[in-house]
Order: sequence, then C-alpha cells, then structure tokens
Amino acid sequence: MTTKRPRFRDQNTSNRKIHLGPACLCLLCVLLLGIEFLFLENAILFESPVRTTISNPVPGNSARAVCETASVKTTVNISVNGSPQQHEIDPRTLLVHFLRDRCGLTGTHVGCETSICGACTVLLDGQAVKSCTLLAVQADGCSVTTIEGLCRNGELHPVQESFWECHALQCGYCTPGMILAGVQLLQSTPHPTREQIAHGLEGNLCRCTGYSHIIDAIQRAASRMK
Repeated sequence: MTTKRPRFRDQNTSNRKIHLGPACLCLLCVLLLGIEFLFLENAILFESPVRTTISNPVPGNSARAVCETASVKTTVNISVNGSPQQHEIDPRTLLVHFLRDRCGLTGTHVGCETSICGACTVLLDGQAVKSCTLLAVQADGCSVTTIEGLCRNGELHPVQESFWECHALQCGYCTPGMILAGVQLLQSTPHPTREQIAHGLEGNLCRCTGYSHIIDAIQRAASRMK
C-alpha cells in the first residue's frame, strides 16, 4: 500500500512580490529606449522632407496658403557665356543645377555638393566660385562663365590647350573646375610660381593625376598668355 505524502501549500505564495535586480532594470530601460528610437525613426522617415511654415495663418485658408507658398517661383536673369538666360525657377535652385538643367551646360559637374571638391567651379563676374553651394537667385544680374564659354572662334583657351598638351587629366571629372580655377589664377597672377599655382588650386581636388601635370599645364598657359 502506497502512502501519499501530504502536500503543503505555501501560505505566502499568493502574496509574493516580484523583485527585479539592477541588471533586469537596465535591460528593461534599454528595450524601452529602443522602441522609442524606432518609433521616432519611422516618424522621420515618413515625414514630408519639405515643410512650409506660415506665420499668422488665415482660418479656413491654411491649405490653400500652403499650396500657394510651395508653388512660388522666381525669375532670374543671368548672362551665361555671354548669352542672356531668363528662367522661372524655384528660389532654392542651386546655380549648378540651373546651369545643367535649365541652360543645358553639363560641363559644370556635380561632385561633393559641399564645396570641397571644386568640380562645379565656374566664374562669377570673373571670380571662381563653387556653384554647388550658390543659389541661382544670388547670381541674378551677374555674368557666369562655364567651361563651354572659354573657347573663342572655335579655338581653345590657352589653359584648355595646355591641359591637353601636358596630359593634365585622366578621368576628366575635375578638369572643368580645374581649368576655370586656373583661368582665374592667371588673371590675378599672370606669372605664378609652382607654389602659387598649388596654393591657387587648393579648393580643387583631383584623385588621378597627382597634380604635377596640372601645375605644368598652368605654367605653360602662363607663358603663352604673356
């Protein structure tokens, strides 16, 4: 005959409290922060990238006011390579996109879009500027020269010709900006030393040639432009 052992019930079982240690609390906090981060990330991801802020909106006309503000256009008049260019553009349009998309001058290249590489360099009233960080409306009423505008009567500019003769390019992506920077340098310093040329091209990067042939080309151009 088998004798069953009596089962004893812990009288405090129903009144037990769960105690979380420090490690568990830390893990719980990390999980909560992760959930909050994912929520914010999704909110930013699906949020419209363009916001239009209207001060003192008129009740009942807010939606129409937003649409009208978003569709505002500005007319600019810019002389590009001696040819007048008048276009209606978004006020936020960069000069490099104005030249490429509106004027069809794709010799001005888009590189870093942060004014570091210099591939987008053009001449604005004779001064070398980075067109990727300049608004087209800022050039309204000014004269812009791109790489396409350096030729005269079908002949290459001395800097262009010297780049070809000295093999101062490989992939060619930085070449338009390099040439225009060199043109502006020779306008201000007709007889530069190699050190002055290197200093004048600090804002233009080349990942192919090692710069030596580029300096040679600008020196040759300087001798031709005497």
